[in-house]
Amino acid sequence: MQASDALVALQISVYQERSALADFVRSSGPVKEWNALVREEAGRRQRSLEESDRTLDRAVPDEAPTEDQVRELRRALSRRAGISLAKQGSDPGA
Repeated sequence: MQASDALVALQISVYQERSALADFVRSSGPVKEWNALVREEAGRRQRSLEESDRTLDRAVPDEAPTEDQVRELRRALSRRAGISLAKQGSDPGA
């Protein structure tokens, strides 16, 4: 199944947001020691990631109406996004 460039871009965005959130959490130290500003930023990043994930989850069935096609499209998205990120020198963080 062919993944559209728009869906691949969205998948890349989700990978990058997930990686940025993980990096932020790691660099911020133990959660129990976070101040209010760090908690707020972590929450903002988490909400942004969740919204991007929901957008992707809504878009995939529009392109692939059956469960088999959804799985195939998800694999194609993951593969193309991974290749694109590797060319950019980024880790998908997934």
